[in-house]
Amino acid sequence: MNEEILKILRKDSRENMGHIWKCARDGKLEDLSEEEKKWAKIMLEHEEYANQFEFADVLHDYEFDPDTQVNPFLHITFHVVVENQLEGRDPIEVYQFYNAMRKKKLSRHDVIHLITNILIPLVFEVLKKNRPFDLEKYRSLLKIYKDRKPKKIIAELSRD
Repeated sequence: MNEEILKILRKDSRENMGHIWKCARDGKLEDLSEEEKKWAKIMLEHEEYANQFEFADVLHDYEFDPDTQVNPFLHITFHVVVENQLEGRDPIEVYQFYNAMRKKKLSRHDVIHLITNILIPLVFEVLKKNRPFDLEKYRSLLKIYKDRKPKKIIAELSRD
């Protein structure tokens, strides 16, 4: 995909997220679709990014440094992806992993972040190497990690 198209997509996406944020912030959820309400709920759970959401339209061309900054827009996007996977139980291993981590007393929010930490490197492989998403590897990692303690999973993911 060429750079100009990516810029347009990023601009549209961030402007849409800014709109969702403002509706959520102002309590005007009735102005949102069901999917947008899901995004709004997740954005409200991430108040630490309120400033970036507030100025999403101004930040449309800002590139976050992946080594030093969290991209709040990408973070929320992955959070929504995992929420949708859980809701659809697709792949089922996400749901099984989620239940295993909840039994280990991890909060729902922390489990979702842990799942995104498993998912993100696989998505970046797709982008870097222009390959299809390796669903079997994702399923396999979720199966392997579900029996481990969260701190061990985080340590292993950090090493990789």
